[in-house]
Amino acid sequence: MSRKNDFSRAISEWFTSNIPEIKNRDMELPENIPVITSIIGPRRSGKTYLMYKLIKKLLNKIPKYNILYINFENEYLINLDARDLDDLLESYYEIAKPDFNNPVYLFFDEIQVVRNWNLWINKIYETKKYHIYLTGSSSKLLSRELSTELRGRSIDFLVFPLSFKEFLEFNNFSIEKPGMYIKSPERGKIINYLNEYLKYGGFPEICLMHSNKEKLLKSYADTMVIKDVGERFHIEPSILNVFFNYCISLYSKYFTGNKTYNYLKSLNFKISHDLPNQLLYDFTEVFSIFKIDIYSKSNKSKNQYPKKIYIVDSGIINIKSDNYNIGRLMENTVFLDLEKKSESMNLFNIYYWKQYGKSEGLEVDFVIYKNSVKFLINITYASSYDEINKRELKSIIKASEELKCNRNIIITWDYYENKDNIEFIPLWYWLLNDYKIL
Repeated sequence: MSRKNDFSRAISEWFTSNIPEIKNRDMELPENIPVITSIIGPRRSGKTYLMYKLIKKLLNKIPKYNILYINFENEYLINLDARDLDDLLESYYEIAKPDFNNPVYLFFDEIQVVRNWNLWINKIYETKKYHIYLTGSSSKLLSRELSTELRGRSIDFLVFPLSFKEFLEFNNFSIEKPGMYIKSPERGKIINYLNEYLKYGGFPEICLMHSNKEKLLKSYADTMVIKDVGERFHIEPSILNVFFNYCISLYSKYFTGNKTYNYLKSLNFKISHDLPNQLLYDFTEVFSIFKIDIYSKSNKSKNQYPKKIYIVDSGIINIKSDNYNIGRLMENTVFLDLEKKSESMNLFNIYYWKQYGKSEGLEVDFVIYKNSVKFLINITYASSYDEINKRELKSIIKASEELKCNRNIIITWDYYENKDNIEFIPLWYWLLNDYKIL
């Protein structure tokens, strides 16, 4: 049965509608690359608005009729199969009459709701007639499977919730030279915003709300559990809720499959011994949880020792936890900042360092590695040198000697100085500066 009428209605809506107001993000999608652009990441992180941002930019160069945007969750487009999509292009040509002297851009949002969509996308990609942009963020397809489905024909862009710099810009507070605030009383305003950022996180819609933030954050958290993991991997929601809450209690700390198994068994869940590690993998696949390994040249050691885990957004942490721990929230925030940089540049790996089996048990939060150890990072909630736990200093000095690393950083709350071969950098200053990672 032809779906041309349904497509015509959706296409007509696009050409008669206005693009919503776009808040600036640091990230931009490329205009002209020879492969499909896949935009992935946690739901509600702003993938669609990145599409809108590029579309607005393109409209300065080409007519709107050369740009087609379709959200496949449109009410007219339910129960689509790949075989229906030829009708989409036919309807587009009839309505828009694009100028083929200019490039044609296709933006497909929530493409995964179309059965066998990858077959059709691969087919039109082979024609080399279009610039194709895809997002996938529902329970059926959220992770890197979006690009995997395209068999190496796509490049993926991972979208996170707002960085602190973006968060300030969403609040109409732009900072061009953060160094001007290091010794200025006005940095108090930045620190107030940082407190809000740590409390409510960086999901764009949350940042723009003035009330009911907790209620919407709870719905985000529930969706991560029930839809993104439960429906996608066909797992019982009750155990997922317990597991996710348990992981949140461990954020910025260590996860082991064995301890998690014993915990779940103590609650009378009948599970296999390998389920906790499988659940951790599932939550990482949908970008709710991130994990890092211990720094070691041995793959056996990396697999043997616990993972450190982090949560996609501090607002999710706080809505699911009664224990507000600013030091751990700082570490989680620094990790997300490093992960974004690593993802965007694809230049380095993030590990932790820890002395196991020794009485001191020294540890360093992050080891940044690219061919060799480039620098070490510890995080501490301190506003002066005297407030810094001596163990933090001893740990980073010991690791520096062992790993032969000359750049050591301790990220503080509001203390800035270079001392004893250590850079002490306030969290707000770290987040607002594009430090050279390598």
